[in-house]
Formats: sequence, C-alpha cells, structure tokens
Amino acid sequence: MNKEIIIAGPCAAESRDQILDSARGLKEQGVSIIRASLWKPRTKPGFEGVGIEGIPWLAEATKLGITVGTEVLLPNHVSEVARGIAVNGNPENILLWLGSRNQNHFIQREIAKTMLGETDRKVKLMIKNQPWRDESHWLGIIDHVTDAGFPPDRIILCHRGFSPGLADNHNELRNLPDWEMAMRVKERTGLPMIIDPSHIGGNVNNVIQIVNEAKEFPFDGLIIEAHPDPSNAKTDAKQQLSMSQLGELLKTI
Repeated sequence: MNKEIIIAGPCAAESRDQILDSARGLKEQGVSIIRASLWKPRTKPGFEGVGIEGIPWLAEATKLGITVGTEVLLPNHVSEVARGIAVNGNPENILLWLGSRNQNHFIQREIAKTMLGETDRKVKLMIKNQPWRDESHWLGIIDHVTDAGFPPDRIILCHRGFSPGLADNHNELRNLPDWEMAMRVKERTGLPMIIDPSHIGGNVNNVIQIVNEAKEFPFDGLIIEAHPDPSNAKTDAKQQLSMSQLGELLKTI
C-alpha cells in the first residue's frame, strides 16, 4: 500500500465543532482529505445524518485548505453540496462518493451527470463496491458512470468488503475483503483503488489488522474512520479510531 490517497475523519458530520476540530487535527497529521457524511443510509431507522445543515461546516473546513468528502445518495445532494461550498468555501476541495447501498443505476448515472454540470473539474467521484460479491456488477457501476460522460480521470475506486452471508468469518469482520478481486478491478480499469478498513473491520482491532493485511497489495491509499470522541459517535462508534490511534497507524504505512 502507498500513501497517495489518505482520507480520514468521522463516519458522519455531527456538529460544526466536530468537523473543524477533526479537520485541524487531520491537517496536523498530514491528511489532506476529511470524510464526514451528511446523509447516512441505515439498515434500520435511526440517525440519518444532519443533511444540508452540515454543508456550511464542510464549506468552512475547505477554507482550512483541506478537501471535504461526503457520500451522496441523490443528484440533488450533489447540487446542494456544490452550491453551498461554492458560496461559502472552496468549490475545488470536494470529494463525493457512491456508497455500497446506492445500487440504482439510473441514480448513479444522474449523480455523474449532475457532477459534470455543477462541480469543478477537480472534484472527484469515489465508487465503492456493492454489498454482494460480484465482480461484473462492480465493473458495471463504473461503466454506468463513465457511460454518462463522467471522465475516468476523476474517479477513485474503493474496496469496502462484501457482506459475509454464510461464509466463514472467524475474525467476525463486518465485511469480508476480496483482495484478488479488488486488484483485478484495479488492473482492468486502470483506476486508483483504495481500501476501507473501517467497513471491513467493524471494530478498532480489526481495522488495524486489515490495514496491515492490505499492505501486501498495491492499494493507492485508504479511507478510514477517526473521530475526536469515538465512544460518543452517533454512528459506527466501534470502528472509529481516536485521532491519536489514527496518527500511530499512519506511521506504520
């Protein structure tokens, strides 16, 4: 694994202070992209994110010289983020992504088209794999996005593992990695591929172990969850590292 792309930060945006404290802490550790989702698709009803309320927080973070990343579920999410940050922040410092649950290809294509029309050319789109193990489907998502006109040089791929289903899962991972598939997709597409150890691991110890395993493969970086106060995080508290834990882990890459 190399450190070409390092994305870190809270699973979800929760408050202005949380975002700005995280952004400053990450910059001190040399991380240039903060993740903090505004919209959170959930398996069951619960905290679904702060939505557009958090856009000014992300805009303010871009003024610190850091790129802000968030998952978008619908085309209008792209529009809201792009407009809000253009007015109050740096519109170049944005990363958007298609999460694993977003498997409506019509919506995927519309998100790509909206990004083409409403975001700066420096804004990239990250595509995560779908929840089930199917290489052709993962490649199909990429094809839908590029067929909509979105340029490959603005795409990053992310391996976040596959639902365990009935497979053996002795380490009780949240999702199972398929290192070989990820490498095949990387080779076939020629696109950068990063790893999401947080959604594979499911807890801090497993996250660290997955990062160590991923070192054996030529991933182009990682996206990892880290929170100023993990025990009180509103989502995915068990898998979020503290900022000090993140700093120690990044030293080993």
